[in-house]
Amino acid sequence: MTAIGPIVKLVFKEIYRRKDFYVFFMLIVVVVFYVARLKIYNVENLGRYVREVGLALIYIFSVFLTVPLAARQFSRERSENTLGVLLAKPLSRSQLILGKFLGSFLAGLSCFVIFYLIFVFMGFAGVRLVHPDGLWQTGYLFGLSLMMLAAISTAFSQFMTFGANVTFTFIMYFLMTIYGEGLDIYALNAGGAAKVTGLLFYYFLPHFEFFDIRQRLIHDWDPLGWDLIGLMTAYAMAVTGLFLLLGWLKFRRMAL
Repeated sequence: MTAIGPIVKLVFKEIYRRKDFYVFFMLIVVVVFYVARLKIYNVENLGRYVREVGLALIYIFSVFLTVPLAARQFSRERSENTLGVLLAKPLSRSQLILGKFLGSFLAGLSCFVIFYLIFVFMGFAGVRLVHPDGLWQTGYLFGLSLMMLAAISTAFSQFMTFGANVTFTFIMYFLMTIYGEGLDIYALNAGGAAKVTGLLFYYFLPHFEFFDIRQRLIHDWDPLGWDLIGLMTAYAMAVTGLFLLLGWLKFRRMAL
């Protein structure tokens, strides 16, 4: 950890040097403030809808900050010819991969935590939740999604250009978030090439939709069981480890 600590800190600080975070921050504040005004006028059904939209924006903004940050780490080092300088220090290639990943993940997670805390304290102020555990479960599970995205984007940076990496990772995330839940049923009913393609997507792409429980929070449904939370954590760790391994296997054979 001593070797990768400076790498993590540099990547972490990078996200707050850019304007993107502050633009998204202001948009979140505006949306959540609007939700609070709706509650003042006792328009609860509309308030729930706007809270759902606000939480969706928090998810999207966090993804938009995390994926490009992870994707540009190695592409920038290659374009500036600084990889050799980094590895000339007592830093192995595996440590560099891990440092870039951890920095990107922790930076994206910190942005999400800031957005989410604003949403919770302003959007749910005065709202009596029957199941308050849904608040931390929603945040925790989305944090796992960001961890997988940071690992995927870090790994893809060994195989693709920055633009291709960001585009492909976004497509994968939104495809599985929107269509992943029923993709296997659609594929089985489609037949032919569509069936094969759909099943390949379903079984080989990471299932980000497992970690999206916004509906449970907004409508105050029963919290998930601890066994299911543990299983989803193990799944996210496995996906993260697999992609980091793939990235490392490619990176260790690359000439600087």
